[in-house]
Amino acid sequence: MTETPDSSDAGDPDETRSIAVDLARCDKLIAHAVRTGVPLRDADIAAVSAARRAHEAGAVHARTRRALHAAMNRIACDARYPNPRIAADVDRCGDLVSYAAHAGKTLPESDIACLSVARAAQFELAWNAMTEALFYGGMGRIARAVSPITAETAGEEARIGARKAIKVYARASYLLAFVVVSLSCLLFMVDQISGDVTKVVAQNDAAALNMHNLLQAYRQDILEAKDKGEGAVAQLQNSQPALEIKQLLQQFATNNRQLYADVKRTEKIRWLLFMGGKESPYKPRCATSGRHAGKRGELRADLAMPLLPIDATQETDSMADDRPATVDWACDADTRRHALEVDLPLLETGPKTETIGGRKVQVWRPEEAVDQGFQKMAVYQDIRAMAVNDRDVMLGFVGAVTSFLLPVLYAWLGACAAILRQLNADTSASLFDPEHSKVANRAHITAAVIVGISIGLFSKVLHEGVEFSPLAVAFVAGYASDKFFAFIDRLVTTVFPARPHLRAETAPPVTTKKTHSRVEAARAAQ
Repeated sequence: MTETPDSSDAGDPDETRSIAVDLARCDKLIAHAVRTGVPLRDADIAAVSAARRAHEAGAVHARTRRALHAAMNRIACDARYPNPRIAADVDRCGDLVSYAAHAGKTLPESDIACLSVARAAQFELAWNAMTEALFYGGMGRIARAVSPITAETAGEEARIGARKAIKVYARASYLLAFVVVSLSCLLFMVDQISGDVTKVVAQNDAAALNMHNLLQAYRQDILEAKDKGEGAVAQLQNSQPALEIKQLLQQFATNNRQLYADVKRTEKIRWLLFMGGKESPYKPRCATSGRHAGKRGELRADLAMPLLPIDATQETDSMADDRPATVDWACDADTRRHALEVDLPLLETGPKTETIGGRKVQVWRPEEAVDQGFQKMAVYQDIRAMAVNDRDVMLGFVGAVTSFLLPVLYAWLGACAAILRQLNADTSASLFDPEHSKVANRAHITAAVIVGISIGLFSKVLHEGVEFSPLAVAFVAGYASDKFFAFIDRLVTTVFPARPHLRAETAPPVTTKKTHSRVEAARAAQ
């Protein structure tokens, strides 16, 4: 039969007796709370009063009964009979007995009976001094029987805390491992790019002066052969100086492209690290419009003017006023490709078609064949400035991260590894104490961070002839930070030895002169 919210228990004697027992229990709990100074909710006391009035009237409805049971539950939780400490000890003793039963440890039945008597007295609100003496005597014997397991490590709270701690430190380890691996990969890339930049710059620096001198000499040879005709100039294209220039020019252009690729890679890394990109130090910023772009495959003179020899300056000075404003050659894809690649055939000295005054005319200036070499040198100066600057910035970043950030991260990761290992061992042996573990783990992490910051100061002392990288030392020191601090204590003792206690100098005994009274002096005179 379904009970309606307004149904009454007036005709059910069992329900009436149950309500009477519950009301009596509530009265005892309320009286106990008043004596011990435990505050209770006004709503709970009002619910008990309403249930008592309904019981006296003989009309306890289901709604009233539910309100009474809810209020009684809250009052029992607040009052904690006979007092919060004893109630908590009863629960802890129950956890110890439960652990012993699951672990197969034998406990005397008399000790278990002490716990049963205590629980019955707590439930019946009949706790007295004899019950307390029996309970704590039995609890002490149970604690000795299950040692080293304690009540704090055997309860459900310890198991929940262990799972939570393992989850927290496992996630921290995953995050630290991801950061360390990402930084290590980034540093590896930066190291490779920096080494490549250093190698290419060294090669081009060594070849630049030699190629400049060869271009100057070859230009003079062309000017001398120009007076003899086009055939004499054409014969110079396969001469030994021309072949050497072609080889150097090809190598120079290859190194320029490699160096520019390194610049673009470092630019992406700098943007990734919020450091911004490095533009050409010799030219203004790139224009937003495409008005500086020349024809496809043609390098505009205003984008990358070649370095001309001294005897050609008069020819270029007349063109200076008509030349547009200089912009970066790297702003346009076509001019960038033309600046980085060589024009084929190399050192071409034949006539060229140019537009002069709206008409296409054939012009023959064979001495301009060397301009491509000077242009490649001018582009190299621009790329070299950007590449060397990026390399220095990246190496500074690598040094800072390697010396200060990575040791801290590795020490932190080592501390997490040690904590997870200890958590696993404590959980398996039911030795995890939530409060102690929380304090110890936080202290371990803090100590590991301190070790990571200061480990670089002692790296040479710690090695003792064994080859270890500083990051490996940081990981090991973070894993066993107590060993590191023990080493610091030994170092302090060695550097600042304790002074021996100075012996107190024994002072010579002081002889006190005896003073004689006048009577004794007179007797002595007689």
